[in-house]
Amino acid sequence: MPEEITSQIKRLAPLLEEDSDVFRELSTFFGEGAKIEMHRDDLSKFLQDNRTFEVVRVSGKSYKDCVYELVDNYPEMMDAIGMLRYYKAPAGKIKWEEVEAAEIAMGNELTTNAYGWAPDAWTIFESSDTEHSLVAIVALDSLL
Repeated sequence: MPEEITSQIKRLAPLLEEDSDVFRELSTFFGEGAKIEMHRDDLSKFLQDNRTFEVVRVSGKSYKDCVYELVDNYPEMMDAIGMLRYYKAPAGKIKWEEVEAAEIAMGNELTTNAYGWAPDAWTIFESSDTEHSLVAIVALDSLL
């Protein structure tokens, strides 16, 4: 993991432990190997005060299956105030039209809060797995 990302996470969220799921997944999300480079501003927006964080991992036969798995089995996502997520593509060529369909499904399923998320960003990594997967790093209002 790039040292610059690690130091930025530590600076923005000094209470976030380096061995926590959230810290590791943020490092992955903003690290090397992403097919869509992320803006570092999203990290500072995500790690704002008065937020708690959660990591959710789902898998399925398609990216869209992953979205529906997230929506159906993690209803607390409806209360999210920010979400960073990344897909893991099965071995082989990334089928971008399928990723786009999954992101459209995400927007359709979570329309109640999705457009108020700050930030709302996604990327994709190549994987050697045979299944599609989705890792969502979620920010929730700690005042709820």
